[in-house]
Amino acid sequence: MPKINTFSENSLKILDKDPNEFKNRYEYSLFLLKKDKRAQLGQKFHSLICSYIRGFDTDKMSLELNEREREIWQKLKTGLSAKKNNFIKTEYSFLIKEKLNDDFYYLTGRFDAIYQDKNGITVYDWKTLNTPKDPENDLQSVVYLYCANKIFKKENIKLRYLSIEKLNFADVEFKNSAIYKKRTDEIVKKYYELFL
Repeated sequence: MPKINTFSENSLKILDKDPNEFKNRYEYSLFLLKKDKRAQLGQKFHSLICSYIRGFDTDKMSLELNEREREIWQKLKTGLSAKKNNFIKTEYSFLIKEKLNDDFYYLTGRFDAIYQDKNGITVYDWKTLNTPKDPENDLQSVVYLYCANKIFKKENIKLRYLSIEKLNFADVEFKNSAIYKKRTDEIVKKYYELFL
C-alpha cells in the first residue's frame, strides 16, 4: 500500500509539476504555511458568501471589511441574491475512490457551492482575484468535474470559477469522464513510479 493514496487537485498539481516538492510537502511535511493576505481575504469572503447563501444575516460579519472590501461585497451580494434559492449546498467536501491497476487512490476536495436549476448543476469555486488562465485544462477543473459527475450521476454539469474582486467568471462544461480519469491516473502513476 502506498504511503500516500489521497490526492487533492492542489497536491496533483504539485506532483505533476515537481515530484520532489510533492514528496517533501506531503510525505515529510517540509513546508511552511505562509500568512498570505490574499488568502486571508479569500477566507473572509468564503465565509460571507457561505453564510449569505445559507440565509444568515451577514451585516455584522461585513463590519469586519474595509471600505473597498464592503464595495466588493455589496456587488457580489447583489449578483448572488437572484440565484440564492437555487444553491443546494455550500462547502461540500468529497472523497472519491478510484481504481488504478491493482490498487486504489482517492480524490478529495471541497466544492465552494453547488447550484442547481433546469439547465443542470453548476459547481462554484470562489477565486479571490483571478480565474485560471486555462480553465479547460486546469487540474482543478479535471478533478472537480470528474468528481461532480461521480457524485451527481449527471453530465449536465459545469464548473464556474468566480473572481470575488473582479466579479468575472470562467465556466468549464463537463466533457468526458474517461479523459478526466486518464489525466488523474497519469499523475498518480508518477508517484507510484518515482517513490514506491
